[in-house]
Amino acid sequence: MLNIDLYINSAGIISGAGNNMNGNFLQNIPQYSANALPAVEPDYKEYIPVMQLRRMSRAVRMGVVAAKTAMQQAGIEKPDAMCVGSAYGCLQDTETFLGKMTEQDEQMLTPTAFIQSTHNTVAGQIALLANCNGHNLTYVHRGHSFEHAIIDAKLYLQQHPGEHLLVGAIEEQTANSIKALQYAGATAKEHYAPGDVMAGSLHAPVCGEGAAFFSITQQPLSEKSIHIAGLDIFRADEQTAFEKISTFANNNSPFDVFVSGMNGEKRNHAFYRRLGEEIFKYTPRTTFKQFCGEYPVAASFATGMLFHRIFPGIDASRVKNIVLVNNHCEYYSCWKFTL
Repeated sequence: MLNIDLYINSAGIISGAGNNMNGNFLQNIPQYSANALPAVEPDYKEYIPVMQLRRMSRAVRMGVVAAKTAMQQAGIEKPDAMCVGSAYGCLQDTETFLGKMTEQDEQMLTPTAFIQSTHNTVAGQIALLANCNGHNLTYVHRGHSFEHAIIDAKLYLQQHPGEHLLVGAIEEQTANSIKALQYAGATAKEHYAPGDVMAGSLHAPVCGEGAAFFSITQQPLSEKSIHIAGLDIFRADEQTAFEKISTFANNNSPFDVFVSGMNGEKRNHAFYRRLGEEIFKYTPRTTFKQFCGEYPVAASFATGMLFHRIFPGIDASRVKNIVLVNNHCEYYSCWKFTL
């Protein structure tokens, strides 16, 4: 386990469960019947000038507004550095560029769509708007993309104590990406409701998307700050993952709540049920992917949910120590938070 020892002081969240720009994040439980959950986006014109907005793809808009919200809530105009995670990058612009290559037989292509299709486009746009000229890295590590952004923040602040970081994650879905994931068996074709996800009756998970950004420092800035105490990441089969999660729990217990990354798919549901019955038998349990869907950086949504002290079915006043276990395919992460 890595000793992270960082504090989250604010959050900007855009997700299929809603956003926190209007101050009532997850006050109402989302209801749907779908195989993919599009992000509930704010009115971008309230945050971005119209002329700039026209040149931004959907992923960039989500990332910029989530980042602006995190900075505004933390009371900062410019972060000292940025760390971002994204497994897929800007899919819409990638599709546009590849489409133009096909249509124009690879001739007379404009570079704009290619430039905007790269994974670090979102971080670059945020840095330009915030005039941040410091450390700026985007991690493309599949189901561990957000986790590596957090680890990078830890390493950076060890060398630059006292600075203020902006750390986040972004994924978008498109009609074509959903079709590709369905073809691979990674996303549901049927429409499901939140109750189906909770019951673990899905043949494949509901697809999600979203952006989540956080202001992070070495010391808490307010009573609302949440402590990231530890993190362990590994790529493993289910049995090896079970053993590593057991070791993490034994080394960090007791916990007041177990936040499960269960996504509703039958095999995945059985794995998390086993965790609950054998490792976290006496720990109250809750879940989050019935709200946001499954995507590589869903742990960033869960982090935002915990920052807002939202524990579905759990009395938040009794929660101090939190364990979050999440996975995307064979990429597992275990988190320890304290309030």
